[in-house]
Amino acid sequence: MKKYLVLALALGSLSCSTAPMAKKVRFEPDWVRSGLSSENYMFKHSERTAPLVEDGTVFQGNGIDGVVAWSKDNGRVKWRFDVRNGVESGFTSDDKLLYFGASDGNFYALSKLTGKLIWSYPTRTENLGAPMLASGIIYFISGNNILYALDSKTGKQIWNYNRGEVSSLSIRGAARPTVYKNVVYAGFSDGYLAAININDGSMMWERKLSTNLKFVDVDATPVVDEETIWISSYDGALYALSRTDGQVQWRLDEGGSVPVTIDDNQLIFSSLNHNVYSLNKKTGAVNWKFNFEEKYGIPTQGVIYKGLVLFGMSDGSLTALGQLTGKKLAQYNPGSGIMATPITDKDSSTVYVFSNQANLHKLKIEWYQPEKEYLKWAN
Repeated sequence: MKKYLVLALALGSLSCSTAPMAKKVRFEPDWVRSGLSSENYMFKHSERTAPLVEDGTVFQGNGIDGVVAWSKDNGRVKWRFDVRNGVESGFTSDDKLLYFGASDGNFYALSKLTGKLIWSYPTRTENLGAPMLASGIIYFISGNNILYALDSKTGKQIWNYNRGEVSSLSIRGAARPTVYKNVVYAGFSDGYLAAININDGSMMWERKLSTNLKFVDVDATPVVDEETIWISSYDGALYALSRTDGQVQWRLDEGGSVPVTIDDNQLIFSSLNHNVYSLNKKTGAVNWKFNFEEKYGIPTQGVIYKGLVLFGMSDGSLTALGQLTGKKLAQYNPGSGIMATPITDKDSSTVYVFSNQANLHKLKIEWYQPEKEYLKWAN
């Protein structure tokens, strides 16, 4: 034991005689829960639905059999709602209701407290686009390229905008619409971003974002900030567009399928070329770029949290980068890859990760100083 203590003290003396050692980051697992009501032995299933954390509850949909509500403290199941072919669209909510589209051809509103069905609306096609709630109206894009506006209390249709199905190859996915002032901005699988009048569903303008003959889909959620829209097309590029008419302000020639994340003047972009970028949001200038090998797959949307950029890899790990430097600081491997955006709980320095194979991981984000760890080990 003495030789370990001498080593620890020597390391501590070395760190004191030079500059103090910087804090490091790690992920500490708290609990892991399966989202499935029974084991899936048939095939590896990719999960794209990000958790929703509200009011002490984690709501999670899986692509096989439905939705689960867990206690965020201990992972106890509060309720389940079974859906044939599962849920892959993502959620939105208000004080009482949870809203989501499902792969059984219906859109649902459930009680957040009990999981009881309040209303449903038939789209008669799978629903992969996450919904948006604004001023009592639910907006979402169904799998056949129709943008719906429904009354959030009753599920009654207010209007729909039918873009029409495309004849070319299309990626299985759909974007969440964005509402800004009196306009709904939505991307479609025909390669267009459209600005839709919020009152009657009429088109105000459209902008072609991709001319690629293979995959032209616009599946990324438009991000709007004052007079600019940031959005990417699948096989095209990341664009900064004028909010009023869709004119291009700048572009980065790498495609993407997830929204950008903005913090002050910094924009985080996950591309389909296995890169995560930090860009100047006004000019598109690159601050830093982090590249993964192709074998680790595609990065999720980046989440900024206390100086970190967190994202998952579709065939790899949850990764933390330094927000200012882009250097890798920590990783956590769930064993099956991550396609769903990780979600942080700012009240408890916690991140929830829904991995492929429908497992929900609750992880603590811990900052520590290495020299203190040596002394703890020695004792």
